[in-house]
Amino acid sequence: MNLGIISPYSNGFLEVLPEGEGSDYWQIAAIHINGEAFCPSPRLYRSQQVANSRAAQIYDWIASHEPEISGGDCYCSKLNLMLWHQPKES
Repeated sequence: MNLGIISPYSNGFLEVLPEGEGSDYWQIAAIHINGEAFCPSPRLYRSQQVANSRAAQIYDWIASHEPEISGGDCYCSKLNLMLWHQPKES
C-alpha cells in the first residue's frame, strides 16, 4: 500500500506520494490552497524532500498568480508544468 504524505504549508498543504511500493521516487499528488486542489503534470522526484520542495515552489507560484488561474487549468512556464485546477464544491 502506497501512503502519501500530507504536509502543512502556509495556508494550505502539500500532498506527495511514492511512485510505487519500495520505490525511492516520489510524485506530487496535489497542492491544496484556499480549499481548492491543483494537480501538477506528473513528474518523478528523487526523494520525498525534493518532491516537497518542488510542491512548495508550485504553491508559492499559485498563491502569487491565483487570480489568473482561478478559472481553470493553466501552464506555468516558470516551473515548466501544467496545473489542473479542481474547484471547490458548492
